[in-house]
Amino acid sequence: MDITNYLTECVKTKTPVSFSKYGDGEYYCAIGHQGGNCDGDAYTNKKRNAIINSFKYMVDNAENAYIGLWHSESNRQFWESFVSKQVKFAKYHSIIIDQSNDIEKVELYKAIRYSDMNKIIICNELLIKSQKLLNIDHCVIIPFNNWFDTQFVYYLEQVKNLMLNDERPPLVITCCGMNAKIMISELHKINPNGIYLDFGSALDKICTKRESRGFPHTYEYLIDLFKEIIPDDWEDDKYNSIYEVANYKLGIHLPN
Repeated sequence: MDITNYLTECVKTKTPVSFSKYGDGEYYCAIGHQGGNCDGDAYTNKKRNAIINSFKYMVDNAENAYIGLWHSESNRQFWESFVSKQVKFAKYHSIIIDQSNDIEKVELYKAIRYSDMNKIIICNELLIKSQKLLNIDHCVIIPFNNWFDTQFVYYLEQVKNLMLNDERPPLVITCCGMNAKIMISELHKINPNGIYLDFGSALDKICTKRESRGFPHTYEYLIDLFKEIIPDDWEDDKYNSIYEVANYKLGIHLPN
């Protein structure tokens, strides 16, 4: 189910909605696989339990909650075994630019940029340009990986305070891998009237010029796609250090 246009409408009307992506990393972690995902984020028992519980909560307790499902029938059956309600599965790439319905996705980004909700993004330091691209009020910087077991509560409290100290309904964007699913479920418990969107790697290339998931489209394609909302100083030399670090921090599983 492609829900991109619906998410755009929810942003424009401030209708509470959530979208959480449960991909191959979340699946392997949940089944107790050893190792870690393509971002170098380790699978741990604590993370495994939290991911499963986040799925159960969002499906059985959260209203208007959509799940981005990885492209596998076995994944679907595995996740469905945990819940009693019907899962609202949605296209995994409902937000990520993948050269399918990209114009509709840009409309979602534009709706976010012009929204007057309390906009918060949770991301690593290389995505700082996203704050200007989407006119974000608050940016919570998290480590690149392996922070869930020891620091999750610390970052959750940061976001919680940003939500509670503002009367506007929250619009939270997560770019923090497997931990995003857990973050969204915990934030929804605090304020079920917000909008919670799991962007994942959607902003990596436009903000860092580094492809982190192997998509074939170019940086120039994205610049043209987003031309209506690209800030005037987007190519300023002050951002050069971001691109240099991104080359060895993002897409570490891909050949340079």
